[in-house]
Formats: sequence, C-alpha cells, structure tokens
Amino acid sequence: MVLKAENLSIGYRAESPVFSAIDFSVMQGEVIALVGINGAGKSTLLRTLAGLQAPMAGALTIDGIEINQMKAAERAARISIVLTERINIDHITSKDFIALGRLPFSNWLGAVSEKDNEVIVQTMNVLQIAHLQNRTFNELSDGEKQRVSIARALAQETQLIILDEPTAFLDFKAKHTVLQLLQDIASQLHKTILFSTHDLEAALPHCTSAWVMTEDRKFIATSSNLDEIKKLFR
Repeated sequence: MVLKAENLSIGYRAESPVFSAIDFSVMQGEVIALVGINGAGKSTLLRTLAGLQAPMAGALTIDGIEINQMKAAERAARISIVLTERINIDHITSKDFIALGRLPFSNWLGAVSEKDNEVIVQTMNVLQIAHLQNRTFNELSDGEKQRVSIARALAQETQLIILDEPTAFLDFKAKHTVLQLLQDIASQLHKTILFSTHDLEAALPHCTSAWVMTEDRKFIATSSNLDEIKKLFR
C-alpha cells in the first residue's frame, strides 16, 4: 500500500476544517481522479497529501510512515507534485527545469551528477520531449509546459505523483496527450498518480478509480464510471 488516510481532516483553522472524515487506501500503479465542485477542498487535500500543509486530524501515511513527521527531503524522495499555477521562468531551458526534480538527490551545491543526467535524459525520452530540451521554458506552449512539468516530477523518481488540474489551460488534443501520458507512466513505470480535474469525460477513461468530494461534505472513493459519479452530484 502506497498511501493511506484514516479519518483525515484538512483545512487551515481547527474550528472549521475544510473537509473531514476522509478515508482511503491507494495501491501502486493506480491512477486516481479527484473530482468535486469549486471550493470543495480538492487543492487543500492535494497539498495535505504532498506534505505542504499539516493534517488537522487523523492519520495520513505513505509506506506506513506519517507524512507530516517526515523531513522535507524524505517527502521529496517519495512524493512529487505539479501545481496548477502557470509557471513563468525566464532564462531556463526545459532540460534545466526538468533537472530541478533531481535536487533531492544533489549535493549542497545543487550540482547535477552523471547519474542525475542519465535520469533526466531517460525521462525526456520516455515523455518524448528531448526535442524541447534546449528551448527556454517560457517559449513552450501550454501543453509542452505541462509535459515538461510532468517530466520534472518524474525525474524526481518518486512512487507517488500528485497533480493539481494537469489539463487546465490545455486544448482538446493537449488534454488527451497529457492524460494518456499519465496513464502510460502508471502502467509502464508502476507509479501511483493522483490528479484533480473538472473534465470528467476526458479524464475518467484514463483512471482506475475516482475520489469524489461532494457538496454536502462527503468523501467517496468510487469507480471511474462516469454515470455513477454524475449521480453523486444530483
């Protein structure tokens, strides 16, 4: 079991949690879509799972270890995250951006070793973006930026990859490319992938299951059947 939560509460103020009573268990190789209305708490949940903010109550573990008790370097070796915010970075190539995923393994100078470079090159080849390596990040299209961002997370060599709205800002073709990419990474590289989405019809065919955060504050782990999920919002 990769990730597990028991009676988890998330939020920012003890007197008013954003969401409570969250229970789930995640196995290796799963692709999970997190869905819910705006303001349901999806991003807060993802940030909590990534260790960017502490749980308010309950247990949250990866490999049986409490995520909140880990040092940042320990979490970075197990969990990578791609946030939804548009990233604008001048004067950095795509390859150097992907190399940021190797920081948890670099020395105090942040130097890229031969091993790091091998991982970076392999990652670019897996995602078929080697042709982008010398282009600056800000020159890329939104779809190319998202693929490079996923490459950075993959280069981190974590077993769990978390993405907040990975298809936001993308056109239809780019959405399909990114979603198929996530499915391939999980099945071929045995990674566990969790991502939030509003585009159910596009996302669910690529998933093994879904988590639904309902308007009446219920957390439901269910199949990726579109009709079943739509019923939860009626």
